Amino acid sequence: MTDFEYSFDESILSPKDDEVVRVVFTTPLHEGRLREFCLENGIVSYLPLKRSFRITRRGYKNKSYEYQTVVLRPMFPSYIFLKMKPEDRSKIFRSNSVVRILSEDNAMQQRLLGEIRLVRQIEEIAKEEELEFNPGIKEGGKFLIESGVWQGVYGWLVKKRKSFLWTVEIECVNSIVRATIDPTQYKMTPVQE
Repeated sequence: MTDFEYSFDESILSPKDDEVVRVVFTTPLHEGRLREFCLENGIVSYLPLKRSFRITRRGYKNKSYEYQTVVLRPMFPSYIFLKMKPEDRSKIFRSNSVVRILSEDNAMQQRLLGEIRLVRQIEEIAKEEELEFNPGIKEGGKFLIESGVWQGVYGWLVKKRKSFLWTVEIECVNSIVRATIDPTQYKMTPVQE
């Protein structure tokens, strides 16, 4: 797993001439790789981060120990903001981390820049306070997983155990599988029944 650090280049908020800011959808767990690729190739990027927990389990002399450490993870898994020129488009696809580029409409550019400012403010607040992301799914609610290994699968939230572990029931081959997942690692959309 990549260790992240906070970094924000203010120039992403002021594109010049033929530069545009785009939202890029990456392959799962490739946000950091794309950020490094952009840094090496002179492309301004912004990967919003939030504090999360990593649980580590260790065994010693027939006893198991579990401890958690605070880590930084992407606020929006598989998404990163890039400020690029038209010729950078083909370059970033060569990184083997990009699935597609979103927000192709230039008319939405000012709205996107406003959203980046808002995300930056949320990131700054999240450094000091505990924020819960993806609160749209309530206990007992049905959702669709749109990214990661569970992509395309429906599930129900059974219980939120702290902010970093959810017990869910997932529909699989006409049966229900109960699992514990980290909701920050998946994009989930509430489903109205």
